[in-house]
Formats: sequence, structure tokens, C-alpha cells
Amino acid sequence: MQEFKITGIGIDTRTDNPLIILHSLESDLILPIWIGRLEAHSIAIALQEEKTERPLTHDLMINCLDKFGFKLNKVIIHSVVDSTFYAHLVFESSITQEEVLLDARPSDCIALAVRANCPVLVSSSVRDESCIPAIIQIEESDNAEENIKENTKQDKEEFQKFLDNVKASDFKLPSDGKDN
Repeated sequence: MQEFKITGIGIDTRTDNPLIILHSLESDLILPIWIGRLEAHSIAIALQEEKTERPLTHDLMINCLDKFGFKLNKVIIHSVVDSTFYAHLVFESSITQEEVLLDARPSDCIALAVRANCPVLVSSSVRDESCIPAIIQIEESDNAEENIKENTKQDKEEFQKFLDNVKASDFKLPSDGKDN
């Protein structure tokens, strides 16, 4: 298992669907996971620490867990089958100190993990199958090497600007209320 941090939320320009970007704390690997618009909105609000007038669904879940004596300790993204990711929420009971696993979509797990400030772990099988290098290395001639470095630096800076400035309001909700 490797711990990943939530780097940000983006929009796949090919499909116009949101995705969450996770970055390994141990290596230069990223794990993109396509998610629904409502979950993207919920995660973005939590990442930006925006306060809502009334609790959102994920806020309500955290509040209920707290009231019933459970703490979310970690999220584990454990497998991927036919491009669908599977995850577990790992809770601890404050009464029995017993650990409880609950199956959930990774997007919901991540939305809860942000609110509970708990780690997101990725299994080695998911890492090996679905992660991509955060930095793409291109072999070129010596003459082009400096241009590539400059372009890569600019691309990283532009992407970081996007991540720093993305807001929950940047996401449009589907008119039918369903995840896409």
C-alpha cells in the first residue's frame, strides 16, 4: 500500500467529465480517477474548506459517524476491474476499538477522507495497473533538451495555477441529477 494525497480536481477535455487526481507520497506517480459531477463538487468544497449553509451529504455522513462513535481512519482503493475502481472506508469504533470496513465508491471515500483528514491508501495492484508517471520523460537530441525542459516547466506551472484556482463553482451540475 502507498499513501496518496489529493492533488486536485480537473476536467477531462475529451469527455468533459471531472476527475480527481491523486499523487503518491512515495513516488512520482499519479492516479487519475474519473468521478461524477456531484462528487467532484463535494470534494472541491471540502478541499477549499468552504462552509455551506446546510450540511452536504458527505458532511452529514461525517457528523453521523461522529455522533455514533465512529472515526474514519483511512480509505483504501483496493482494486480496479474493467476500469471501475473499488474502495473501502476503514472506521474505528470509539466504544469497542473495533475496525469496520465498508465498501464504497472511491469518489465518496475521497469526499469523506478530505472531511475527516485521513489518509488515502492505494494497493500495489491498483498502483501498478492504473497509475501514470507524474513527469513524462522524453528522449530527444541534446539540441531540443533545453526546449523540452522549459515547456515541461511551463506546463507544470500552468497546471499548478489551474489546481490552485479551481473552485467548486467551476463545475456545472448535470441537469438530470445523475452522475455521468
